Amino acid sequence: MTTTAYLLERLMPHLILAPIALPLVTAGLMLLLREERQRTKVAMNIASTLLGLVVAVLLLVQAKQPGGQASMGVYLPGNWPAPFGIVLAIDRLSAMMLVLTSTVALASVLFAVARWHRAGVHFHPLFQFQLMGLAGAFLTADLFNLFVFFEIMLAASYGLLLHGSGRPRVSAGLHYIAINLAASSLFLIGVSMLYGITGTLNMADLAQSMAGVAPADRGLLHTAAAILALAFLIKAAVWPLNFWLVPAYSAATAPVGALFALMTKVGVYSVLRLWTLLFGAEAGESALFGSHWLVGGGMVTLVFGAVGMLASQRLGHLAGYAAIRRPWALVTAGSRPGCCTTCSAPPWPSARCSCSAT
Repeated sequence: MTTTAYLLERLMPHLILAPIALPLVTAGLMLLLREERQRTKVAMNIASTLLGLVVAVLLLVQAKQPGGQASMGVYLPGNWPAPFGIVLAIDRLSAMMLVLTSTVALASVLFAVARWHRAGVHFHPLFQFQLMGLAGAFLTADLFNLFVFFEIMLAASYGLLLHGSGRPRVSAGLHYIAINLAASSLFLIGVSMLYGITGTLNMADLAQSMAGVAPADRGLLHTAAAILALAFLIKAAVWPLNFWLVPAYSAATAPVGALFALMTKVGVYSVLRLWTLLFGAEAGESALFGSHWLVGGGMVTLVFGAVGMLASQRLGHLAGYAAIRRPWALVTAGSRPGCCTTCSAPPWPSARCSCSAT
């Protein structure tokens, strides 16, 4: 047995909790320090982010092991059985998103050390809270905790966007806050409606409940899914709901803008994860619900982002349009009927999903 395999065997499944607990503890400790202790906070931020990257790589290695339970990790923080308790789950897709997040975060914090972290107060704790929200959104396996982690991520992003002050940042920040508060309200409404119809918010339990929804409630189910999708699509910056992104992202400081680019990925990740899970071929009358809208919206957003990039005369706007365009190539590809979110298995019956390969 290799050293890596031995460590994974001893640490799993508790290692799944580390991407959430590590930034939470780090941010809490940094809040106890005075603002003058910048060097200590810088060292803590870099060390925590680097350790988070190591943990994410270890989780990806574990998730890439073929077959069995090794490719899908589940953790019950309160030790309550699903679907009654909080559930964290990791597979190859969520592990890859964690690695991406940690890599970009490490580059951002190293760049911020040059001068940007001194432009305002509490940069480092907010940075870690942002990482906590991002990691939780990728790891959670129920909708209510997805909402909680979204709010943690957004609350930290409000402070980070205003970091450095200035009229352009304040103006863009107010628009950003208003739009995301509206999206959060839609998120909560959609989640409440789904719970009222199915009696559960656990994602796996919801997937099993789709086919058994009464015909009289089917229209209400689709309405709830549409409201929930609208909240995600606002956060994912689909056209025409992306008017807020370019001004906000271009007004942010450079390291914050890099971190914000990951937030668009969270919206796209949520759309792909929930659509393929809840509205797959086993969803009965709801199978493939909304697929044409996802494909159409993704293609229009791709064109909009490309035109915006070509027309941009400022580097910040160019980066903002690029952040809009890139993830929607994944949505357009992932919206194919039968496509597996994690391994992109083709939709035809003879193709075999490598996620379930033994």
